[in-house]
Amino acid sequence: MRFPGFLAALLIAGCAAVPPAPIPLDGLPAAFEMSGRLSVAQGDRGEILRLRWRHAPSSDTWVLATPVGTEVARVEGRSGEITVHRPGASPVTAESFAALTERLLGAALDDRLLVAWLHGRPLAGPEGWEVDIEGTRRLGDADVARRISARRDDTRVRLVVDDYRPSP
Repeated sequence: MRFPGFLAALLIAGCAAVPPAPIPLDGLPAAFEMSGRLSVAQGDRGEILRLRWRHAPSSDTWVLATPVGTEVARVEGRSGEITVHRPGASPVTAESFAALTERLLGAALDDRLLVAWLHGRPLAGPEGWEVDIEGTRRLGDADVARRISARRDDTRVRLVVDDYRPSP
């Protein structure tokens, strides 16, 4: 699998063997759209991509593209299933975001943590991520991170938020 596919799986819940721990999302927008730049590194491998993320209470869609805009993956999560679609490849499906990232990264990443991080809450989650929120700004009723850096073992995730809009 090429690294963008691996990165797509990262995207943008807890480890499949461990029930999801409570991650407080109270007071955060139930739906939003954001775009930005994402970098993921594991060991000596790394990639930088553009990200568009649409979050709603019952679904998520992450679109990953190269820096020049070519879509490399679309990750769709609905009703207890998450699927990665890549041009020219068979879809990859898992029961949760965490199960998918555990399988492809060796490090489970809970998509609820990404929501919390985006809104300025540097929660470690049950996986023990070290998180640094580098500045927030107030957009409407939400505090939104400008930059997020997270690390667990040799996996590093960095997200720069370029645009954010709460959805109705």
